[in-house]
Amino acid sequence: RYGGRDPLGFDCSGLVQYSFKQVGIKLPRTSQEIFRNSQLVSPKELRPGDLVFFAISANKISHVGIYADQRRFIHSPSSGKGVSYASLENPYWQERLVGVGRIQ
Repeated sequence: RYGGRDPLGFDCSGLVQYSFKQVGIKLPRTSQEIFRNSQLVSPKELRPGDLVFFAISANKISHVGIYADQRRFIHSPSSGKGVSYASLENPYWQERLVGVGRIQ
């Protein structure tokens, strides 16, 4: 759900913020702010728990997910859809990947 940041409904950055809060890490609220507070790493160095950032519309970061494994990430895709896995091999996500960040 747009603006959602709890188990009743998440948007993408709300899911990331909530997940990291569960392990004691406080993150900013929006995907752009989370991106600015991440240490950028090469996509070749992806590890579980890293964040993947996407530009869905225009050329600004507007979506974030948490890398799981095997080129998959977990995210809250859009209003009305539940939290799910997606593949970085999917052309849709490949074309929109802006960067990979790590929270230290």
